[in-house]
Amino acid sequence: MADTDRQFSWRQGDVISNEAALALDLLPQESNDQHFAVVVSHDCDLTASLDKEADAEVIVAKRIDRLGGDSFGKTARRLHIECQSENGPIALELMAPSKRPIPKSSLFVTQPRQDIRIDGRGIGILQRWLASRYHRAAFPEAFEGRLRAAILPGKQTFLKRIESVLAAGGEHIRALLFDLDEGKSTERDRPDDLYQLGISVLYDSLRDEPTAAGVATKTAEDLETLFETAFFSEESGWKQIRLIHCDPVSDSALTMAQHQGLKQWRLEHVSLQADPPQPMITP
Repeated sequence: MADTDRQFSWRQGDVISNEAALALDLLPQESNDQHFAVVVSHDCDLTASLDKEADAEVIVAKRIDRLGGDSFGKTARRLHIECQSENGPIALELMAPSKRPIPKSSLFVTQPRQDIRIDGRGIGILQRWLASRYHRAAFPEAFEGRLRAAILPGKQTFLKRIESVLAAGGEHIRALLFDLDEGKSTERDRPDDLYQLGISVLYDSLRDEPTAAGVATKTAEDLETLFETAFFSEESGWKQIRLIHCDPVSDSALTMAQHQGLKQWRLEHVSLQADPPQPMITP
């Protein structure tokens, strides 16, 4: 078992040195500092004895040009996150399905990189993203079906257009929060039986708030136009989904009680177009 000092030298979000990551067969031989092995196990699991937790979990992240629509954990399968380095911030992309175990006994004979790190705020984002893999808001299938089937001019689908709008918001937009039918989960079968939807575009108030507020306002306007194009006409009014409001909201202004009454809509709903639900495997 590793000694106590060595065991406590590793924390969630630490980056394994390239030399150690290559020895552990985590990185491609020609990674050229474009890939980084990030320890994602919780601190409690890292410090647990080897007979209780023999392995640590690692995700190999790849370097990207900038944070995009997957920042702040808006997608449960993919995360864009910023690391701090001696040469300034580095944007990384982590993929949840690529998480893999490595023996802690092998990890603990090495030391974390000191020249690159995820700061405290980034660790919070990482933790929420990891948890979101197993805790996601569920929406009525009929509501999601209406979003998937919405028709727009051009080749892009409705959901792809939402993805594009959020990608343009990049690092400033924390989440889309949906207030659907005031929290009721109803399967509406008739097209004239409308879902009532309110959207809060939650933006980051800690980094350049005036810019973030402007980006969120533009995002809200684009989403409003998108919903009106898909679900509203002058002749017949709203159909299938009525957008009640779409407003920019600062994360510093939203109370915990308000947040708990809303559901976060995540970008992985887009993947349902290419990957339709598969039948359940039964014994």
